[in-house]
Amino acid sequence: MYCTTCGNRMLDQDRFCAQCGKPVSATSASYQVPPRPLERDMFQKKIGGVCAGFANYLAMDVTLFRMLFVLLTFCTGLPFFFYFFAWLIMPRNDLRGVPVSHQIA
Repeated sequence: MYCTTCGNRMLDQDRFCAQCGKPVSATSASYQVPPRPLERDMFQKKIGGVCAGFANYLAMDVTLFRMLFVLLTFCTGLPFFFYFFAWLIMPRNDLRGVPVSHQIA
């Protein structure tokens, strides 16, 4: 079987092309990535994990999100109060165990 986009040779059980990442059949085209949970990231936290949790949820770089958060806090002051409110209501993610991406090899 060959990818219709890039022409890469694939196995029959492959759902995505290894070269271009496109779905290769009608059944895999309906595949959806499960939604990310909104939770405080206790493995990348600096204070309470709120910024790291929102960055993971929005698929952003954690440092960039923190810089935007600090900039908005200096401009308006509202994110400062929002941080403590989110700290109270967002669940923690450290109760499920250490994710594979944060384990030390």
